Amino acid sequence: MSMFFDFGSTGSTPSHDSSSGQSQSQELVQKGGVRVSLACVPCRSRHVKCGAETPSCSRCLQDDKPCFYAKSRRGMRDKNAPQKRASMRETSRESPRSGPPYGGGHGGIYSNGGSSTASYSRPPSDGSLSPTSSISRLSGKGSSTARLLDLYYNFFHKAHPYLLPQYHFRNRLHSDPESLKHLLPIMQYIGSLYALEVSSVELYAAAMSQLDVPNLPPNGFTVQMLLLTAIAVHCDGELEQGRAILDRAIYLALDLRMQSRAFATMERDPVLAESWRRTFWGLYISDAYFAAMRRAPMFTLHSIEADVEIPCEECDYEGIIPRSKTLDEYESRDFEDETPVFSSYAYLIDLVRISGSLLPLDTTPREYLESAVANADAMLVNWKLHLPKEKQSVVDKNEEIDEILFQAHNFLQILLVHIHRPLSRLYHSPIEKISHCAPPPPDHDTTTNEDKSYWLHTKKTLEAAEAAVNLYALPCSIINHTPLGICGIVLSTLANLSACAYVLTGSEWYRTRDRIRLGLGCLKTFSEVWEVSRRTEKETKQIARTVFAMPRPGMERAGIFGPPGGLKIWEPEVRVQDVTDLAVDWMAGMEEVSYERLFNGVEQGVWHGIDDASG
Repeated sequence: MSMFFDFGSTGSTPSHDSSSGQSQSQELVQKGGVRVSLACVPCRSRHVKCGAETPSCSRCLQDDKPCFYAKSRRGMRDKNAPQKRASMRETSRESPRSGPPYGGGHGGIYSNGGSSTASYSRPPSDGSLSPTSSISRLSGKGSSTARLLDLYYNFFHKAHPYLLPQYHFRNRLHSDPESLKHLLPIMQYIGSLYALEVSSVELYAAAMSQLDVPNLPPNGFTVQMLLLTAIAVHCDGELEQGRAILDRAIYLALDLRMQSRAFATMERDPVLAESWRRTFWGLYISDAYFAAMRRAPMFTLHSIEADVEIPCEECDYEGIIPRSKTLDEYESRDFEDETPVFSSYAYLIDLVRISGSLLPLDTTPREYLESAVANADAMLVNWKLHLPKEKQSVVDKNEEIDEILFQAHNFLQILLVHIHRPLSRLYHSPIEKISHCAPPPPDHDTTTNEDKSYWLHTKKTLEAAEAAVNLYALPCSIINHTPLGICGIVLSTLANLSACAYVLTGSEWYRTRDRIRLGLGCLKTFSEVWEVSRRTEKETKQIARTVFAMPRPGMERAGIFGPPGGLKIWEPEVRVQDVTDLAVDWMAGMEEVSYERLFNGVEQGVWHGIDDASG
């Protein structure tokens, strides 16, 4: 377990280099007391008096808490720092840099692994696996740090904007490389995935070796390293390892009290303070995504009280950081005469909070499921209805895709698919079990004698599934979106496949088949970079081949795709194809996706009432 919980000895000499990322603030003079100009980070975050003893203060010793100090800008240099850095450089030269050979697979998306980096196996970036048309083919000086950082920021950072902006990161890398030495390898590895000619094997080994470094500095940069590593390992197909690394990041963040507003506010550099806020909420969002993919009943940070302020807009992050807004301000927004507009992060965080209360639906007994789904649907629709006009579109004021809003709108549709499909006519066929993204089938049988509520849930599921996939049809590079959305694409595609197998007829069947092809195309594009998408693409294609080899709806069927008893499942009294309020005009198929309506945020899959059967 040392791999997952080694953040350095709490009793060691406190580090005063800039790897802590924290600036010194003086304690206020207390009446009758002595002014102390140095305080450890735990005491400052709790606003209590610190004795400032080294290596550990008396209060931390008394409370049995880890004690460490922020960098002093006025001295107290570690006299042994040059020797320590030389020793680390020597150790680095002596350590092997080659990664484990790729054996053609990971042994299953949920394969178990130990704590050694040898348990990770990243395929080399050759022409057969690397991006083609969607990613630039680079030429020149190999995998230099500058080029790999450019790739990281151009392709990955926009959907995961936790680190310092590129300009600020480069400045810090030039002025204080020691503080970023553990973070840089994972950034280089992720950047290498987007280049054709750059081999990722050694970069992968270097990034994974950071997990075994003894005495990792307990600071925000280490949390960022662990967060990025968790996402990369997860999307490389090692879900269990990714979950373990994310848990390690959460453990360290809570130990540092990053969930407290004080952690960021005591940082003098406003850009770095904003990066700390983004890092905590990045953990929060990733924790929810990971839990949803594993169908866990909860995610860890959902139950942790946090008062971290809301991150700002991306354009402000690159410029002047405004005053940060709080969750309390966000909660009271609907009672203002003029509803204030918050950053895109605020709406994504709110939706993720809602998702935490929806995870237990998977274990809800059948007799309570209908009312539970109704409550869940109300929460999701309320989230949509209370979006300000500026946030109803996924395009920002600079006419670019707002990746944070994209995640929010996409996550909304996936949640709607998740809650409504178990009560719909979109049956879960046995072959779906081969997909690691597919949820288990509901533990109740659906018959054609159910009331119209089943058609209501069918309609909502289809609208949400189509809206989720349609977002990827926007004119932007699919590869820039977060790979954490891959399972969402699969869930939407499986719902559409079930519709083609069980429900839809005529032209609507062909149009939905086009949506299935769009979903498979998205998986194919992601598979140019991420192993998990290569696997899910193969699984989903196998399911699709089986679906389209079966008889069309309206015929009696039994066996692999038939509901119990080979019942006829098409009910003409409420026709799903009579949908008139979808976000996209399907009249001519995929080539006529209404981008204008998507840009304007019109009706992105949120159902407001069932159409009359007569249309």
